[in-house]
Amino acid sequence: MRVAGLLKNSLTKSGGCPALTIISPIVWETRTGRVKMSETAQEKIKWIENQLDEALIQRLVLYAAQKMARHYWQGVLGGEPPGGEQAMDFVEQAIQKTIKGAEGIRDSDGYRDWDHNAQPNLYLHLKSVVDSDINHLAESWENKHFRSAVTLKRVTDDGEEIDGMAMLPADAILPSDSCAQAEQEQARENVLFEFVDFVSDDPQLTKVLELLFADVKKSDLAARLSLSPKEMYVVTKRMDRRVNEFKRKKSKIISEIQANA
Repeated sequence: MRVAGLLKNSLTKSGGCPALTIISPIVWETRTGRVKMSETAQEKIKWIENQLDEALIQRLVLYAAQKMARHYWQGVLGGEPPGGEQAMDFVEQAIQKTIKGAEGIRDSDGYRDWDHNAQPNLYLHLKSVVDSDINHLAESWENKHFRSAVTLKRVTDDGEEIDGMAMLPADAILPSDSCAQAEQEQARENVLFEFVDFVSDDPQLTKVLELLFADVKKSDLAARLSLSPKEMYVVTKRMDRRVNEFKRKKSKIISEIQANA
């Protein structure tokens, strides 16, 4: 079964909508039209096709469900994550990001470049993406500041159920204020994605960002990149220069975010 068929089947089950579909081995259909794939991209897609099957998807779904059950979601252990995300959603996102990484598509929805030479096991790669996405959502502002209605209900000794919302003080933060803060968090994420695009012309810096997004510690970067301390220092300095250059180009947006923080 080809990648397109697997995505169609898995997405149909959960009512999702894929960001792109494979028309043929060398042509993609995106939301904005059709794009011819490079030979390198074709090779990467073949690696994905060779390993991606229904059994792998179901294995990932089970893993995601078990990991989600160990997290607190909006104050409830194993509760409902923000946006109602399910295990299949995280798996679909991991597959889509990997396919976009293979083609070289960079957008605000994110991508992951699978280095099949360094990690030939597709399951382990997708598992790391699922890990990162679940952890990111668990640590998000929305998950840490919003609470499920379940956590706001209490039962008295007399068996009476009390709704915690009715007991909130008049000066409590309004939902509109919370949403404004959530919008600021989204604005910060958008700037981060823009920076990823900004350094996409430098494969080494791009790899550094991918490792950081995968929760790799800064102290472990040199080993993961097979660089000496001196070489890592050079890379760090190059990253600093690109950061400062990006700040100058996006100074207005960054200033607005800082002002509303």
